[in-house]
Amino acid sequence: MNARMLMGLCGAALVVAAGCKAPGAAADSSKADASSAPVDEGAVRKSIATMDSQFAVAFNSGDAKTAASFYTDDAVSRPPNQEPESGRAAIEQGFGGMFKSVGKVSDFKLDQKDLDVFADHAIEIGAYSLSFTPAGATAAMKDHGSYLNYWKKQPDGSWKISRDVIVSSEPMPGQGPPPASKKS
Repeated sequence: MNARMLMGLCGAALVVAAGCKAPGAAADSSKADASSAPVDEGAVRKSIATMDSQFAVAFNSGDAKTAASFYTDDAVSRPPNQEPESGRAAIEQGFGGMFKSVGKVSDFKLDQKDLDVFADHAIEIGAYSLSFTPAGATAAMKDHGSYLNYWKKQPDGSWKISRDVIVSSEPMPGQGPPPASKKS
């Protein structure tokens, strides 16, 4: 896999997952300021979980336009091993280029590890995995890693990704895995 394919794959994967706060956990009073209504964390978690599922469908379908629609107009995406993509149009273009270069994407999955919800933003940390089959490949290739999404509440009450960072756990093309450490 070349570096651009890996970077694009991981950039797309940064995306979304489902909530995970223990039932009955106490609400964090710092999550709402005095001028806003209390945050309905359950509703926000459900909304983000729904969008994560919809994003996964778009990603597995190779639908760059729909995948990019989960981002704000001024979003910045930081895919691994490449320059940031600024703006929804650039993110859509990045997804489109990645889908063309890596071929069929399948098994794209998100696993949300943490979601902190505040009055006007949410911070999501998770892991992703996927398989893809480039043109001419005899077998599917795999990638996995972690992501951080900074969600912003929109004026209409919806949530969109404003910033993301994606980190692939796979070595860069041409590099093997790190050498095993020797025990003394």
